[in-house]
Amino acid sequence: MKDFLTDALSKKMAATLESVGGAKALYGDPIPFNGEEIIPVAKVAVLLSAAAEGSGGGNSGLGGFSSLAKGGGGGNAEAGVKVLIEPVGFLRSTANGPVFVPLAAD
Repeated sequence: MKDFLTDALSKKMAATLESVGGAKALYGDPIPFNGEEIIPVAKVAVLLSAAAEGSGGGNSGLGGFSSLAKGGGGGNAEAGVKVLIEPVGFLRSTANGPVFVPLAAD
């Protein structure tokens, strides 16, 4: 069961990150601003969740054909991925190389 959940979470996470643009979600395209280009930077958080439950029951029966074991069961497994993207600053070019400039706190 653990391998099933791990595989399901891995596939879901890969698909989710791809759908939001992968690395482009972290570093955007350069933007012209005041005669220079800046590159937006964001923080990406990935929240994983998994849940599983199961149940079962049985009746051994008594005598005749009803002596055959009878039973039933059920279960459910779920996996989820939530991606949060938050802008945190930008990169700007300087004579000494790129510099990260954080966004001002509210």
